[in-house]
Amino acid sequence: MKRYLHQHIISILIALIIPVMTNAQNSFPVQEGDTAQCSAFIQMPKAYISGMCVLLKEDGLVKGSLFNEFGFTAIDFVYNPEKKKVKLIYVFEMMNKWYIKKTLRKDLANLMQTLQKGETQYINSKRHITYTFTPMNHQGYDS
Repeated sequence: MKRYLHQHIISILIALIIPVMTNAQNSFPVQEGDTAQCSAFIQMPKAYISGMCVLLKEDGLVKGSLFNEFGFTAIDFVYNPEKKKVKLIYVFEMMNKWYIKKTLRKDLANLMQTLQKGETQYINSKRHITYTFTPMNHQGYDS
């Protein structure tokens, strides 16, 4: 329980600190050392997740965290652009099922490729899941 609480506190701090540290890096694809923030909306047939996604490119990998409106981490992942694969680091309890994670890995990899093309939406037509990640503009934050 203590580790779980620490992880969420760190996630909230990252969500609050990154806008101040960056100079509104909101372009895709994310360049080495840059961060990007986007509003995130994942629509499923019986539910949805909305919030903010923070992406950081470091050592050739894109590291991402998806937070809900309350600042709790929903998903942490690492995307390898060379292999075009996603490794899930953390998935919140409700979605932490092998069959959901399998779909999520593939969909996030496709979403990252979609974002690199300058598009903001990926649709998994087989599972009827729509991922919309729109770059955020943080005017007023200067480094």
